[in-house]
Amino acid sequence: MNRFIALTLLALSILNRPTKRKKMNALRMPRLAIFVSLAGIFAWAGPVSAGGLYIFEFGHPLQGASNAGEGAIAQDASTAATNPAGIMMLDESEWMVTGIGIYSKVEFQQQAGTTVSGNDGGDAGSFAPGASLFYAKPFSEKFGFGFAFNVLSGATIDYADGFVGRYWAEEVDLLIAAAMPSLAWRINDQWSVSVGIPMAFGTLEMDVAIPPLIGMGPDGQARISDGNDYVFNISAGVLWELSNQSRLGLTYTGEMEFEFDSDLEITLPVGGGTTLPQVSADISIPLVQMLRLSGSSDIGDQLTLLATVAWEDWSSFDSVLINTSAGRSGALPRDWDDTWHFALGMRWRTGGPWTFHAGVGYDTDPTDASKRTADMPIDRQIRLSGGATYTFAGGSSLGGVLTFADYGDARIDNGGSWGQVVGEYDTNRILFMGINYSW
Repeated sequence: MNRFIALTLLALSILNRPTKRKKMNALRMPRLAIFVSLAGIFAWAGPVSAGGLYIFEFGHPLQGASNAGEGAIAQDASTAATNPAGIMMLDESEWMVTGIGIYSKVEFQQQAGTTVSGNDGGDAGSFAPGASLFYAKPFSEKFGFGFAFNVLSGATIDYADGFVGRYWAEEVDLLIAAAMPSLAWRINDQWSVSVGIPMAFGTLEMDVAIPPLIGMGPDGQARISDGNDYVFNISAGVLWELSNQSRLGLTYTGEMEFEFDSDLEITLPVGGGTTLPQVSADISIPLVQMLRLSGSSDIGDQLTLLATVAWEDWSSFDSVLINTSAGRSGALPRDWDDTWHFALGMRWRTGGPWTFHAGVGYDTDPTDASKRTADMPIDRQIRLSGGATYTFAGGSSLGGVLTFADYGDARIDNGGSWGQVVGEYDTNRILFMGINYSW
């Protein structure tokens, strides 16, 4: 952050040089100012992964069990996303469409020790709609094909003007579309395997404030717009049928990285708010590898117990990288920890047209107060879920699911040369409301 002050002073000196020398330095100004702004831009850490941790709420029936048993139960077409090896458990081809509304409420409360002027940012939450399509088809007793598609759009986070943590982020907007074709193979009566090719396309826009040079002067702003990228990956799944009542499923998804090709526009906190010409910028955000183990066991004809344990390799998320066409690059260390996910749930089949799901989930904290930033107010996570599905006489079904996710206090005691932000989130939760139709 000392580099931030030095480069800001250098940019100011360029702006104030005599006229005949300004022309000579005009081509250098964008490079200097862009590097000045890295302190704010680097603070962004990738809403594409739902605040640093993956989201698995698609509006499908198993969301009602907090996705416990997701890789083992193989009860409908959504197994094309959760573990395509489960396609071999289906009797015939199945389709599913889902819709979901994601409503977040995020309210920060600054505390003693904060040295940055500003307000609490109001409710930084938002509403994001989404939709999914799943298809699963066993071609024969040996082979099957699956396809999963999901799209999600909306403002991930949007603080009020003058927010005390505005030098990390003011607003982030994104759209993400992901698809995965897959193939499944039944090896024998007990074992099935699958391979999939996850593909994702993302767009990004965000605003970050730039601190004033001295005292209480006006902020500058860095605006990233028209950012987009697409990535490919590989996933694999295994399903082991221990008996007619019990199954274990294991899935692996490799690491991939978004490199958002964006336009960067900077308004300096000096020189009367000078806006520099746009330059291109590539922002690199990793989506880390993960391993998920799931189990399901039928207890009689009506009750099925479900469980999932997962590991996500967030310790490899060591920094956010940015490169510009002006020839400058840099990184902001993150130094996160790996996270663990645990979920327990149940499915209850009434013997009639109704099926019910319920479950709880828990995710460990990837960071601590000294490293946490206001653009990613993530702490430990607790999920409570429920859902109901009605099956019609013709075999199609209609269902609804609801998940309440508490993202913890997400205490912050972090900052830089521009000051320290201390506080925690009085409210930090997300509601996932979904509907699904299968045939």
